[in-house]
Amino acid sequence: MSWEELHKQSLVFDWHNHGTLKNFLFDRSLDGKDSRFLTKLYKRAFWPLSERNTLPKMEEGGLNVVLSTSYIPEIEWVDDQKLIKFLKWLYPSVNERVFKPTYFDATNAMMDRMEAEVEKYNESEPSKKFRFVKNIQELEECIVDHEIAMIHSVEGGHSLNGELAKKRVEESTALKPLVEDEILKNLEHFYNRGVAYLTLAHFYPNHLVSPVFPYPEYGIKSSNWKQLMAGWDMNKGLTSTGKKVVQAMKDMGMIIDITHCTPRARQQVYEIVGDDLSKVIASHIGAFSVNPDPLNLEDWEIEWLADHNCLIGIIFMNYWLSPIDSSLGLKYIEKTIDHIINIAGDQVLAIGTDFDGFTDPPDEITDISELPRLTRYLKSLKSSIDTDKYSDSTITNLLGRNSLRFILEGWK
Repeated sequence: MSWEELHKQSLVFDWHNHGTLKNFLFDRSLDGKDSRFLTKLYKRAFWPLSERNTLPKMEEGGLNVVLSTSYIPEIEWVDDQKLIKFLKWLYPSVNERVFKPTYFDATNAMMDRMEAEVEKYNESEPSKKFRFVKNIQELEECIVDHEIAMIHSVEGGHSLNGELAKKRVEESTALKPLVEDEILKNLEHFYNRGVAYLTLAHFYPNHLVSPVFPYPEYGIKSSNWKQLMAGWDMNKGLTSTGKKVVQAMKDMGMIIDITHCTPRARQQVYEIVGDDLSKVIASHIGAFSVNPDPLNLEDWEIEWLADHNCLIGIIFMNYWLSPIDSSLGLKYIEKTIDHIINIAGDQVLAIGTDFDGFTDPPDEITDISELPRLTRYLKSLKSSIDTDKYSDSTITNLLGRNSLRFILEGWK
């Protein structure tokens, strides 16, 4: 089978897609009419004028299921990043939409806006059909009807913060039970809204968990994060509230995303999940043995996730894939795939691009429309005896067959 046919016939998932971010922060439309030149002009990293995830690009990339990830930047960014201070001044809406409401309210507003954007696009392009789905039944109907399914996900436990949690109540205060109740109530709201997974951590400590340090050394030159980095503690794990949230997610059937968590916090999640299957995802991540960053999964974790029918979404971000050369993105995706297969087989493989997050994408795939290049690349590779390095089955598993099995089992 040709690579074109293989990609077209495969069910393609992206487990971590930030089409929401620039739409919400900077009023960027997702109809794709004004972004291609600007994206090519500046390929690297996150900036307001480029878009890697317009709706036409998702279709061009052959996507069938998109986990639409809502992330509200933490208020600490304003103090730590000069760029965010500048953007807050340049775009007054950033302050009004992001930093004035509670994180919980802002996250809901971001999801509302994304749903409206999809509805508007469907009306303007009647031959196209994107659809937000809220449960497995709607997802199955969407796939059968050949529509592109959009599913909400939320990045960062801080998005559970309402009015009480916004006050940064300390663990020892008498208000802690009220904060926990508020957080658990907001978690249930997200679940009922159709959020498939919550990423527990992000860039800063929250009421649930401590994160790993988010950027490599070269990423903090223009910030105050060097001071923070000196005191970053990889031994911190889940808080008592975080443990209750993980247990609640396990019980209700919301998928638990361990990306950005410290190694200690990840281990605690595995302990809480126990023998249950299909409960955990690392939605956008790499392998520690390929690039020894504490964010990335160690070999024993890869084995645990495979043994528990879980999923690893390989990120399309150079500095988490490669410790050396940012121009070898596809090569390091290949290395990461190889390592995971060697440790645990191909049943755990998935894709979590993180496009339009704060990403530095591979040179060969700079937006979601170019995702077929991954299929072409993997299909072109040969083993030492001149046979295909990857079977069609392995490539199909990576693109989405594993993902469909996992979400059918894990999202209740």
